[in-house]
This record gives sequence, C-alpha cells and structure tokens, in this order.
Amino acid sequence: MTVALYVKVFDGIVLATDSATTLSATLPSGHIISQVYNNADKIFHLHRQLPLAAMTWGLGVVGPASISSLSKSFRLRLMGRDPKYKADTLDLSNFSVEDVADRASKMFGQAANDAGWQSFPAELGYLVVGISTKCDQAEAWLLEFSGNTVEPKPIQVLEDSEYGFRAYAQPDAVNRLFNGYDDQLRERLIDAAMQPPNTADRAQAESQVDTALGQYRLDPVQPGMPLPDAIDLARFMVETTEGYARFRLGADTVGGPVEVASISPHEGFKWINRKHYFTRDLNPGETTP
Repeated sequence: MTVALYVKVFDGIVLATDSATTLSATLPSGHIISQVYNNADKIFHLHRQLPLAAMTWGLGVVGPASISSLSKSFRLRLMGRDPKYKADTLDLSNFSVEDVADRASKMFGQAANDAGWQSFPAELGYLVVGISTKCDQAEAWLLEFSGNTVEPKPIQVLEDSEYGFRAYAQPDAVNRLFNGYDDQLRERLIDAAMQPPNTADRAQAESQVDTALGQYRLDPVQPGMPLPDAIDLARFMVETTEGYARFRLGADTVGGPVEVASISPHEGFKWINRKHYFTRDLNPGETTP
C-alpha cells in the first residue's frame, strides 16, 4: 500500500507520496508472504513543457511493466517522441487535464490487454493533475482500475475553484489527525443510524453523521497560505502516515523516501524532494528521467 495526497492553495497544488510498494507471493505450502520495497516511484511529470503530473497508489504493475515505466512511456507519447503514437501528441496551446486522464485510462487498458489481463487483480489508483490551457488553477481527475473496469471513466475529484487536501490509499492517519475520525468510523456510525428504531434512509443518515462529525474537523489548509508552507504540510502528512504505519501491528506498508512535487500557474511543475537510483555526479550526461 502507500499514501498519496495533495494539498491545494491559491498559489498551486502539492503532490506528496511515500516510496513503499508491497509484493506478495504464494509459497508451495499455500502460505502467502509479502515483501515491502521502499524505492517505488509514484509521482510523474507527464510532459516536460506543461504543468501536468500524475500520482499513483495500489497495484504497482500492469503485466510485465511497472506503473513508473508505463507512465514514462505515456509521457513520450504525449510529447510526440514515440513514433507509434504520434496521434497522442499534445497541443501545447490547447489541452485539458480531463483529456489527458482519458488517454491515460486507454493507455493502461491497452497495457492490461497486451498482458492478457481480462481484469485487474487488485485496485490501481491514478490521479492526473494539472492546469488546463483555459484555466489558471489546478484540477484533478481520478482513474480507478479494479476488477473488470480496465478503462475507467475519469472522475473529477478537484475542480479548479476548490482548495484543501485529500489523502488516498491509506488516509487513516491524516484523516484521524485533522478530521478527528477515519472513514471506517464514519461508515459504522452511518450503519448504526440506520438500525431500528431509527428508520432514516442512507442519504439522511449520511447527512446526520457528517453534520455531527463536522464540528471536530480541523482544516490545516488556508487557501491563501504560501506554497512553501503547503509543501511543508504535505510532507508532514506523509511522514506522519509513515510513523503511524511503522508502529501499528503489521508490515510497514508506508515508508521510504518522501517525494514531493508542486504545480503552480507561474512556475509550472517543480520537484521539491526526489530520489534517484543513480548518482547524479557519475552521470553528467544523463537527463532527468
């Protein structure tokens, strides 16, 4: 698993993730074992010249390719550098984040089909974030691959006029800290509100529970806060989740280096924290992957 989150303010949006990925294998005895690696890439700049990025969690591979490798190949297509997919080249003067998310859905669907997958063996989340040419603020579109949904329709989870934070995959630590509760508690309360002698339907129960819990919410995001402070907040949220996972019973499914990137209307995409598997000093001719 992992934690992947965004923090959005007036000055831009921040993406932050850990680097853990968990792989499982079944032994001849039938026992399932898991191994956690702490060097997975989960944030990707999708076009060198555009304020466009993606963030992932969940399933780490599709067939024989990692999500990182597929994302970098997708970037080549968007930049017109893959001769097999010239039609996917983005128009620098007119593109939308929704369209890029839709293309990403088709790309992963194609990868699954090429691998002979009829369905996804586990859930894969992929968030496409950026600033469309007709907007001056970031928006985000979510792709949820699961089961037979191999080419999901993009869902807008953040409009250009919205601000705040949201954590995915393992959001419990962040939600407990700032909301005062996690999603599991909310669901249990809604279920309890629908039990006899209460006869509220689910929509009514959700409204009642959300009203009651809303008073405990502490929103750390002020839309006018400077972008460097939003960056510090995003990093803090990931580090807090790593500590939470470390001391909770079970494998450390959140861990490794914290990676952070930002997208702003004026500076575009910028890496804030990033890991490399090679030493930059020994590779002076290498471009940033």
